[in-house]
Amino acid sequence: MAKLTKPVRLKVFTSQRTEADGSKIRACMDCGQFMSLLRIYEENSNGMLTIEELSIDNNPEFAKRYDIQRVPTILFVSDEGRELIRYLAAPRGGEIQPFVQALFTFAGAPNYYEATIKQNLDRIEPSTIKVMITETCPYCPSVVSTVSQFALASEGKIRTVIIDIMANPDIGQYYDASGVPYTIINDKKTLVGMVGANEILRTLIGGNIRVQY
Repeated sequence: MAKLTKPVRLKVFTSQRTEADGSKIRACMDCGQFMSLLRIYEENSNGMLTIEELSIDNNPEFAKRYDIQRVPTILFVSDEGRELIRYLAAPRGGEIQPFVQALFTFAGAPNYYEATIKQNLDRIEPSTIKVMITETCPYCPSVVSTVSQFALASEGKIRTVIIDIMANPDIGQYYDASGVPYTIINDKKTLVGMVGANEILRTLIGGNIRVQY
């Protein structure tokens, strides 16, 4: 974190409620622990990382704008206000590496997939990639890294959502995620297990169309 050279800001939505009040937002039992983890990242960044905590209780307009359905939620938001990456997962264990990589890319570090994504961007419809993970999954960080870099390279035309299905079991059940990583593109196409950048990109473009490099 000390190697960050440019300022970067993340929005984190939390809640002080102890129980649901009829809305879709669940009670946040672990927001405190979650924020403590993110403060460690912030404190070790030499002032380059800012964690902006937004309580949905006090910022309902922000929660509505970004369609916050549960807490805690981390958002990578561009300077233009476009959501790039959403984390419904704690960046710890194996997920530290792809999270830190996304932070550095978000701050302006080189993105390995940037040229490929930009070359194919006009062939990709606005898309959402959801990746179901668990903290103990050895293959999940690689997929998370790829789709996060895709989202950052596309400047928001591709949006990535990282979901820990142990913390959000209802989402895993809804999508019938029998194993992880479990990748869903635009709620239509499902990629099960370890998948590479080429397969994900071909799915985004559609069919077996040749990927341009």
